[in-house]
Parts: sequence; C-alpha cells; structure tokens
Amino acid sequence: MAKILWTPEQLEAINHSKGKLLVSASAGAGKTAVLVERIIKKITDEKTNIDIDQLLVVTFTNAAASEMRDRIRTTVVKQLEEGNTYSKHLERQLTLLNKASIGTIHSFCLEVIKQHFEQLKLDPNFRVANEIETVFLQREVIEGLFEQKYSEGDLGFAYLVECYGGGRSDFMLQDLVLNLYEFARSNPWPEYWLKSIEQNFYIYDNKDIDTLVWTDNLKMGVKLELENVFDSLKRALALTRRPDGPWQYEENILADIVLTEQLIDLCFGTWDGLYKSFNSIEFISLNRCSGDINENIKNQVQDIRNTAKKSINKIAQGLFSRTSEELLSDLNKLSPVISDLINLVIEYGEAYTCAKLSKGLVDFDDLEHYCLQLLLDKDSRPGREIPSEIARELSKNYIEVIIDEYQDINAVQETILNLVATHNNLFMVGDVKQSIYRFRLARPELFLKKHRTYSFDRDAIERKIDLNKNFRSRKEIIDGINFIFRQIMSQQVGEIEYSKQAELYHGADYPMIDLLDGESTVELHLIDLKEELLEEEFDVLDSETEAIDAIRIEARFVAKRIKEMVCEGKENAKPFLIYDRELKDYRPVLYKDIAVLMRTTKNWANIFLDEFHAAEIPAYTETGTGYFEVVEIKTFLSLLKIIDNPRQDIPLAAILRSPIVGLNAEDLGDIRLYCPNGSFYDALKEAAASETGYLNEKLNEFLHNLERWRSLARSSDLATLIWTLYRETGYYDFVGGMPSGRHRQANLRALFDRARQFETTTFRGLFNFLKYIDSIQESGSDLGTAKALGENENVVRIMSIHKSKGLEFPIVFVSGLGKNFNFQDFNKDILFDKDFGLGPAFVDPEMRIKYPTIMKLAIKNKLKFETLAEEMRILYVAMTRAKEKLVLTGTVKDCEKSSARWCQNVDSYEWQLPVGSMANARSYLDWICPALVRHRSGEIIRKLGLCDEPPPEFIKNDSSEWDINIYKYNELDVPLEVNVAAKYEDLIDKVNNFLPLEPQSDFVEIIERNFSWKYPYWDIVGKPVKLAVSQIREATSIAESYGANNKKTKQNFSIKRPKFLQGFEGPLTPTEIGSAVHTVIQHLDLRKGLEEEDIKDQINDMFVREHITAEQLESINIEWIMDFLGSELGRRILEAKSVRRETPFTIALPISKLYPELAEYTKINESILIQGIIDMLVEENDGFIIIDFKTDKVRGNIDNIVERYKTQIDLYSQAVEIIMGKCVKERYLYLFDINKGVAV
Repeated sequence: MAKILWTPEQLEAINHSKGKLLVSASAGAGKTAVLVERIIKKITDEKTNIDIDQLLVVTFTNAAASEMRDRIRTTVVKQLEEGNTYSKHLERQLTLLNKASIGTIHSFCLEVIKQHFEQLKLDPNFRVANEIETVFLQREVIEGLFEQKYSEGDLGFAYLVECYGGGRSDFMLQDLVLNLYEFARSNPWPEYWLKSIEQNFYIYDNKDIDTLVWTDNLKMGVKLELENVFDSLKRALALTRRPDGPWQYEENILADIVLTEQLIDLCFGTWDGLYKSFNSIEFISLNRCSGDINENIKNQVQDIRNTAKKSINKIAQGLFSRTSEELLSDLNKLSPVISDLINLVIEYGEAYTCAKLSKGLVDFDDLEHYCLQLLLDKDSRPGREIPSEIARELSKNYIEVIIDEYQDINAVQETILNLVATHNNLFMVGDVKQSIYRFRLARPELFLKKHRTYSFDRDAIERKIDLNKNFRSRKEIIDGINFIFRQIMSQQVGEIEYSKQAELYHGADYPMIDLLDGESTVELHLIDLKEELLEEEFDVLDSETEAIDAIRIEARFVAKRIKEMVCEGKENAKPFLIYDRELKDYRPVLYKDIAVLMRTTKNWANIFLDEFHAAEIPAYTETGTGYFEVVEIKTFLSLLKIIDNPRQDIPLAAILRSPIVGLNAEDLGDIRLYCPNGSFYDALKEAAASETGYLNEKLNEFLHNLERWRSLARSSDLATLIWTLYRETGYYDFVGGMPSGRHRQANLRALFDRARQFETTTFRGLFNFLKYIDSIQESGSDLGTAKALGENENVVRIMSIHKSKGLEFPIVFVSGLGKNFNFQDFNKDILFDKDFGLGPAFVDPEMRIKYPTIMKLAIKNKLKFETLAEEMRILYVAMTRAKEKLVLTGTVKDCEKSSARWCQNVDSYEWQLPVGSMANARSYLDWICPALVRHRSGEIIRKLGLCDEPPPEFIKNDSSEWDINIYKYNELDVPLEVNVAAKYEDLIDKVNNFLPLEPQSDFVEIIERNFSWKYPYWDIVGKPVKLAVSQIREATSIAESYGANNKKTKQNFSIKRPKFLQGFEGPLTPTEIGSAVHTVIQHLDLRKGLEEEDIKDQINDMFVREHITAEQLESINIEWIMDFLGSELGRRILEAKSVRRETPFTIALPISKLYPELAEYTKINESILIQGIIDMLVEENDGFIIIDFKTDKVRGNIDNIVERYKTQIDLYSQAVEIIMGKCVKERYLYLFDINKGVAV
C-alpha cells in the first residue's frame, strides 16, 4: 500500500498538541484517515507514552466506531510487522484496543451509568429498551395518563383536548405530548426549558412588541420576502424596456418597485410602522397595452406583477391584519392552555420514567440524561454547569476527547463532553455543510458558533483548521459543485458562507482520458411536462400524492441514460469508462458503479425500480416504508389476527381468499349465505357443517388448523408460532416462487426476526405484538422492507440522500430535483423551537375559529430558514457523492415560466445570488437553475425564459463544464414498455402459431455447461462427515459397513427406554442389562473392599445416588463382577498405574484409511471424524491395555466374536496412540457370559 502524502493542513490537524481544535473537513477531505492517523501518532510516540484507553473517541454510529477500531488495529499490526522499535508498547495497544473508549456517545454514557448506577437508584440489572419496547411503553403510558385525566374530570385537560385534540380521537394531542417531551429532552435542562417557555405567554399590559425576542426574526423574514419581490419586479422592468416589450407597463412597474423599496426600509423600523404601511397599500391597475407588442413578453410581465402583488398581500393578511395589541392579547388568552399542556408533558415524563424503572429499562435519552446527572455537581444551574467529582475523575483518565461528526451533536451531548474535557483537550471534526440530521434534533449551530469564534492562529487555545481538498471526485465535478454553491449558499440560507475556505479543492488523482464525443462529466437534464399531462395532476406535485406519471417519466429517462452509459449487449457501442484503482486502469462502467439518489424514496423508489426492471436494468432499493403494504406481510398479519381473534371479518376473508386456503369469490359468497347477518366466522362454521364436497373438506381442514394454531399461540412463544405457520401453510415457499420471491421471503424472515425481538421485551404474546403493529400503522409510521442484497451484486442502487451519506459512487444520478420541499410540518397546530419555545395556533372551540398566533408565525419563519438550510446541505451531500460523473435530473411543470423566474437575477454582479430569491426556493431546481443561467452553458434556459441580459463575464466563463438539456416529454424516445412489447412481438407470434422457439437467453450455453458439469469428487459425496464406532462395530471394515456403493446396510438399532417408562414393570432387554453392567463398572470404587458384600454395598449406593434404577439393580449379576475382579485382568487392573473408565474420544482419520477404494482422494486431505467411548483403559509402565466389556450370549466360535469387534478395537487403539502418544500393547474383549478375557 502506497504511503499517504498528507497535505499541510492535514498534518497540522494530525500533529496539533495544545488547546482545543475544530477541524472543518469538507466532503472527501480524508477526515477519517486524519482522525485515525492522529490516534496512531499519539499511541506510537515514545515521548508521550500514551495508551489507547487514555483517549475518548466519540463517533456518530457503531459502524463508524467499528471501522475506526479496525483501521487502528490494521495500522498497529503493520507497524509491528515492519519491526517498530516501540513494539512492546504497540502490543499493549492491541490488547487495550477492545476495551478502549471508542464508540458512540450512548456507549460512553452507558459505561458511566454502569459504574455509578447506585447513585441513580437504578436496578443494577437494568437494560436498554429496544425501539419496539420504547414505542409500546410510551403509547401505554400516554393512554393510561389520558384515561386518568378523564376519570379525574380535569377541566383544564378537557379544554386542552377540545383545542388541540383533533376532534375524532386523542391521537393528535397524544402525539403532541410525546413530541414535545422528546424535543424538551434534547435540552440539558428539559423541565427548566418547559417552564421557561411557559413565561412567554404572560404578556404584561403595554408591552412593546418590538422588545420581544422573535419580532426581529419576523421583520427579517418580511424583508427577505420583499427583496425577492423587488428582484422579480426589476426583471419585469427589464422586459418592458425590450424593443418588443410592453413599454406601457413601465410606469406601473416602477411604482411597484418604489412601494417595495419603501416597505423594505420600514423593516428596520417599528412593527406598528409596518402595520400601518401594509394596511394602506393600493396597487394601480396596469395601463392599457397595444401596438406591436410581443404577447409572450407581455404575459410574462403580467405574471410577474401578479405574483408580486400576491406575495405582498399574503404578508399583509398573514402578519398585519391585526394590531400589535390584538396579537399579544392572543398569547395572554392562551397562557392557561399552554400551562396545562406543559404540566401534562411533565406528568407524562414522570409516569414514563416510573414505568421504565418498574421494568428495569432505560431508553437512549435516559442514557444521556442519567450520565449528565452523574457528571453535574449538585450546585449546577442552567448556563452554569459545574463538573461533579465523577466528571473530574473521568477527565483525569482521558488525555484527549476526540469527537467525530461534530456537526450532528445535540446540546445534551455537548454538555456531557464539555464536562469530561475540562483541560482544553477537545479535538472536534466535522463539516457543517453535511449536517443533515436536524430531524434527530442535531444542533449544527454549535459547530457554527465555534467556527466563527475559533482562530486560524497556530498558537490559539481555541483553534480551527479547514480541510477542503477533495480526494474523491474529478476536478470537473469539484468545479461544478463550487459553481452552484458559491452562488446559493449563504449565512441566511445555508447558515454558512460558501467562502474560499468552504469551497472544495481538487485533490484526487485520475489518469487523463479522452471523453466520448458529446460526453460530459456534469449534466443537468430538465423534462418539461407542460401540456403533456392534465394540469390538475400537477397541482399536488409537492404533496404525498405526487403525480405518478411525472415520476415515471423521469425514471424512464434515467433508465435510458443508464443504458446509454453501460451499453450492455450493444455491438460497436462505447460504454462510459471509469477508473478502477484496483486494476490501476480504466474499465467499462458496471451497473454496481451507479447510484440514483433522491430526497425521499417514498412514492419514488418503487416507480424507479419498476421502470429499471422494464428496461432490463438490475436495480435495488431499500426503502424506509412500504413494509406493511406488501402482499406477503398483509396476508400473514391477517392470519395472525384471526389466530388472535377469528371474529374479524376482513382478515378472515383475506386468508380464505389467499393461497393459504385458496377459496374464490364465489366460495366466499356461498359461505356468507349461511349467516347473512352474523360474523363471517359464524357463517364459516355453518358452511363447514353443511357444505359437501371439496368446499367442505377445505373449510373443515382450515377450521381444524385454526384451532390448533390458536392453541399453539397460547402455549408457545411468538417466533415459534410464526415459523410453524410458515412451514405448515407453505406460504413462505409459495411467495418464494412469486416475482421478487427472494425479497418477499426476506420480508417474511424480517417479520419473524421482529417477532423474536418483541419476545425479548417485557411485552410478549401475539395480542401485544399485533397491538404494537397497529400502533405503528395508526401513527402513520412504517417499516422498511427487508434487505436482500449482497454488497458486490451488479445492480444500480436507488437510495435516499440520507442513506448515501458517507458513501461514494463512480456515477451518481441525483433525481427528483423538481419535487417541492416539504413544509407540511409547519401546518401543525403547535410548533416547537429551542429558542422561541412554543408557537400555537389560537383556538376558540366555542366560536369554532382557529388561526396562527404571532408566535407561531415567528417560529414558522425561523423553521422555514432552518429547513431551507438543511435542504441546501442535503443537496451538497448528494452532489459530493460522485467520483467520476454527476447527473442531475428533474421534471418541471412549465419550463418556460420557470425559466423566466430563474432568470430574474441573471445579471447580478455578485457571485452570491440575492438571499431573497434563494429563500423563496420551492425545490432544488430553484437553486440550481438560477445559478446555471449565469453559466455559458445556461443559454438554453435563458432563451426559454426570454432573457436577453447577459450574465457577468467572470461568472459566465467559469472553469466548470456543464451539459444542460431540456426535453419536452413527447420529444423523448418511445416509452420503455412499447420497446419491450416490440422486442417480444416475434416470440408472441410464434407462440400463437405453435412454431418452434429458439433459445431466448444469452445464457443458454452457460446453463447447458452448468447442467452437464460433473462434480469431480462425486464418489465421496454422501460419505459421512462423522461416524460413531458403534455404527461400524459389526463390520470388518468401514467399506463393508457403509457400502462401497454409498448405500447403508440394514442395521439393528437398540433404542434406550425413555426415562418416563423406566419405572414401569417388565424385564430389561439384553442391551439394557449390558448398559447396567457398564454403569456399575464405571462407578465401582476400586480402592474400597472388593468382597461380595462390599460390592453389593457399592451397587446399592449407586442406586441411592440414582446412577442406576431399581430395575437395573435387580438385573445386576454380582457373580459377573466378582469373577471379573478375580481374573488375571482384574488383578492387573488393581495393580495398574492408572485406570480410565468410559473414556470418550474423537479423532480425524483420512478417508482412504476408512474407505480403501477412495485412496485417490488422499491428495485433497478429506477426513472423517470418528467418535467412541472406551470401556476401560488401563495404563501400565510400558503401554496401555484396552478392555471392552460384552454381555452378549456367546453362541458358537469365539473367533467369530473377535472378528466381529476387531474393527472397533482397531479404532480404539489408533485413537489412544494418537491422543496419548503411547502404544497400546494389549487389547481384550471381556465376555461376561463365559467369564473370560479374549485377546484381540
């Protein structure tokens, strides 16, 4: 492996030694490599003599922690192999590595809690609840709390339900309580935070609205909205001044511009000043427009002005329709309701904690808060966190605290780590441009605050280093990404300036190669849907019911583009080439080199998957939804439901109609006639008793099975029940034969695994499991379908952008860029914010009115900008996954109108586009396209938008290269399904005319070769892997016993009498008598007296100790024992060096030793395990004696008996000599029937 050439900035980060350090590492900058190298440097430096367990390394995921351990282990092992002089210390690091503090913040918290659980009054056997248990327990507690409140007749609670309960059920209010509780727990002082936000609603008389914390935020939101209006009006003004433009409108547009400028200026003044101005706005009607005017331009100006008026009127109606006194009065009126809500959340928290403690459980939030409780001194207060004695002791253990993915940390985690790192020994690594987990309550502003305040100065106690050299992507991709984000990412939209320090710099080494004609590294493809689909279909393009046809069109285009790149099976076609670092050369792209990324896979991924399959592109997607909608899961859950309660008509009918029973619709109709008004189960039983023929058989068989399964559900665990049902119904095998059968079986296995996991919780049984499933579905949640894909399979990956974080692919498609951002959460009755608190809607149940309070509008505005910043970072993550080619795709409802809007700032002379325009983006295309219209390749968009203004030359001639294409839907190639039909037209014709068919697969030769192939070691197939000596004792060789033709000879087996029958009367079999004798000899104490009475006493003692049964006691022939001990063999046993009885052994012998006819296989080292038990092994000074006891009746020649057992004794001898390393000098069969030891 080549030595890494570190950049100066990377070396600075690796070698930094004093004070806190924040490393801002851009995408592909080698962040993990730097982290690992820093750790290696610390533990291999002889001067510092640091052990790996003196570092606290916090990662974001367990997988990242595991990868870091592996990298450290590999590096240390390599240094040891290279003869590092510090080898003893390095060997010590390998020993310490497994217990080193490298893991997630939760694993660290868990360790602290385990060491000090007694201070928290936790059960020492506590465990972390899994997700299933947490959800179930939360729902149980909240429902119990609501029932209690109803029974108490709490009027405040009743009014709260009336205001925010949702009407039909309490589910909305329950969710509100659960979500607010979880949100509060992301604060180090949750109860304090809840109580403090309650104070926001107690507004004193004559309170100045401009002094409230959220007023400035609202005014800045208004300002940005107006700035966007101003920019669009400037574009309209330019259109009126074109030679063929509507010059009569110029006066009107100028007046609107002046009005907008005045409103923008007022945003720096008082709220009441804005109120007066917005309530006195009057727009002048447009002047008459006639003459030689371009109608398209005229309509465009009218559209721009109408949009501007709508925006201004929307602000006026939303914020300035009521006086400031009225706005503040609303908050005062809501204060009792909010107080009741907060008290309800606190009560829920207490009840939930009690429920967890009673079950010995903690959840992941508890891990953080219990740990924080241990680390905080009792005198700590919010904003004044003092380390406890435990924290101070912990901080002594760690030379440095290293935090990976610091941009995704939350406030509780930040507090914990600061309490441990008390000596300015924090090393933080992350990239705020890749912080995309705000929905998990991450706090990227913690990173941003440090990045703004820390210094680049090497001697600073709080220092920052930027790593911005990208070692992943081609320069063309780097240039393209920089061109976009340089224009769109700002402090206001994106929460960080895309400055020179934030830009990516090329660092990857790719050998030069000539691209194919017309091939570009970075592409944008827009599909114009205008007039191709009904207008109303696209009114909901941004909702959960996206126009399916629009998604399908885009998916079909992406499939076509992938086929063009791969060129599979096409003669003379030139595929796209990618560089393979293992081959150290270029090769044609494979499907597995391609990933299709999208903002959400819901409603999108499966359509893409269908279109890819139609295009014969192998593809795979792992969605986080859809599990409960797949037919195999719906069917099987129906079966479980009727096993729990058969009086459920819909699940019962579903099972009867399913392949499990196999009835048709007519059969179901006949069954219903037996009981038209009762439950379907009653009708089913009536039909089973009355019907004849095949239906009678089916119904009775099903009812019989159903009762048996219901009994099984009561007596066995859930996982056993489910697997039994899979086996007995054959449904698991059935779905395996359906299309995507492998994936369907994986879904059923996942259900089994989830059931098994559920059984480990404190909630068990079928009823609770079904209740848990129902609660997931009722809450609108879902589970992802099972994964059924190996890492190296040659398929296109379709995944969400979040799933792709941390990954990289040679070719990346970022699709669905025209999909509108999801702002639906802003419509909830109550919004939360860490700074502003709660933003409720004002609700008056009596008057039946509801409208947003000023506080809700303020939080909504703040959340909008936080959401836009998150979306911008998500786009950045998506685009930076690409190594060699980046393809952006999206559909546009009306490309002409959109292009005109995208062009409104084309001539802006600043690199950064106006913030107002960026803040009003509705989709990723509203960021990408306004940037690209200023590129020289953006001419196609400018023309469509009727834009004559040229972009600034220094922007237009940027070094990035873009291939931009716009397609009308009807200009694209023939739909894929038409192509598929055409492909099989000849085949269909031959089938219809009963003509012979040619092989239809390119794999015919491979299939024939595979089926005709003969396994070279077929002769040893079927030979046993393991043999017991007892299986071969009656043969003179294994070949005779097992058969040279691989057929077992008929064997007589004696089966031990079951324990529950051993007390029954009846004579013992000869085999059972033999076992009794063996047991007596095994337990006989040879050191005690061996007279007859002594032997009897010992045998009676064996009965008392339950070594033998009463029947065996009666069957023992004392004379046999006495004669044996008095024989020559008996004398030698008593004088022997050692005696081993019932000695088990296992040896491996070459297959040729046991099967001489297979001697040719000696070279493949095949062997067979031989197991046996030696009755007695007597050790004398010069070797061992083997004695095997036989109680068989001796009939005929003794030589026959010796021959019969010779192979067995031979194997005993080999085993002893191999294992003991000492020869076997004598072997005997002791025949009790004739009291004689016979040499073998």
